[in-house]
Amino acid sequence: MYNFKELDNIISKMIKDKLYEMVPEYSNEKNNEDGIYFFMNEFTLSLIDEIEQSQSNKFIDNSFKFINHLGESNNLEILNIVKVGVLEILYTSENLKRQKIEKLLSEKLKLIFRDFSKHYYL
Repeated sequence: MYNFKELDNIISKMIKDKLYEMVPEYSNEKNNEDGIYFFMNEFTLSLIDEIEQSQSNKFIDNSFKFINHLGESNNLEILNIVKVGVLEILYTSENLKRQKIEKLLSEKLKLIFRDFSKHYYL
């Protein structure tokens, strides 16, 4: 029988390692043992703070390269993490312009991002 907790840990470690590799400007001081979704939520909130303060910088540019990289995965769990842990939070952020966010996303992720308009009337 498969140990799904072990699989979750492998996916979580892969995503975290890739984040720290592609976005060296990001640091998370919290020991986030709540899982990868909460970890990605924290990352996305940091990204939102940065976007609100700056039009563009290395952290923002590298973050979207990372997000788009994950979005190219064919793994449904990784895509769900991107959808729920990143894109939905970006979409529902009241202080961000959706058109600006959309321009930074890959074509594949733009479709997912736009799909939130069916569920949110912000």
